[in-house]
Amino acid sequence: MLEHGTFELKLHGRVLHSFPRGSFNRPGLLRYRQALLLAAAKLSGWILYEHAGNEAALTSEALPELIETYRQAEENGCIGIACDVGPLFRDLIQAQALGKLQIPLLLSDKASEIESFISGL
Repeated sequence: MLEHGTFELKLHGRVLHSFPRGSFNRPGLLRYRQALLLAAAKLSGWILYEHAGNEAALTSEALPELIETYRQAEENGCIGIACDVGPLFRDLIQAQALGKLQIPLLLSDKASEIESFISGL
């Protein structure tokens, strides 16, 4: 199956920013996870900030892979995850992540809330 979804990663201090675009299927999400973990390999105490907004989406088989990506990020030194996402995906991701992460996860479309969350970690 072809990979769907594109992304860009940028590290600023201890915050790894990701800019996903398009509709991610499972293979696309696996490629994203691999790149994200590689980018964070030498970091400790880092934060993931996903700038998804209205530019990215997930297929149903990709959603569990996103949560697994968050779980592996946690295992690799991530101390918190912020995702700029609208209400539809916020509810889907939140329900899927429930009980699977020990680190804080903020899903919001409010920039001020996200910035406050990140600065508090």
